[in-house]
Amino acid sequence: MNMVVGSAANRDSFKVTTPSEKEICMTRLFNAPRQLVFDVMTKPEHVKRWWGCLGEGYSVPVCEIDLRPGGQWRFVNRHPQGEAAFHGEYKEITPPSRLVFTEIFEDYPDTVSVVTTVLSDEGGKTRMTATVRYPSLEVRDIVMGTGMAGGAGLSYDRLEELVAQLQRS
Repeated sequence: MNMVVGSAANRDSFKVTTPSEKEICMTRLFNAPRQLVFDVMTKPEHVKRWWGCLGEGYSVPVCEIDLRPGGQWRFVNRHPQGEAAFHGEYKEITPPSRLVFTEIFEDYPDTVSVVTTVLSDEGGKTRMTATVRYPSLEVRDIVMGTGMAGGAGLSYDRLEELVAQLQRS
């Protein structure tokens, strides 16, 4: 896999832990105010520029977001080996601090995870804590084995670069 290793600010702040048998928790600090980080995570024109963008040959040709409780979302990640599609439903939205939604990898339509993202203000910077709860330890370990953590880290580097760009313009 051809992944670009960047030098994004705060890249060393990215941590992945497994707080329970069914959870993966990712934290990352961004040099941007919470509202901007929330917008970049919830508006299609921004999501397309960072989510799953791991390097050359990666894109997000489908990015649909109906940002309301009960609203649906669907992202398709195009990559050098093909495509991966994900969708879910928004359960809870508290701008700019909290987002809870289901996530389904369409290759495994019966496996539903729940993602809880909390954005906290740290002196003008934003600390993201995303906790993904899987149906079982087995599913969690399969996801960990896919290299998901490395891909998420690169995606969050792209998000950091995007918020820097948006704050300059």
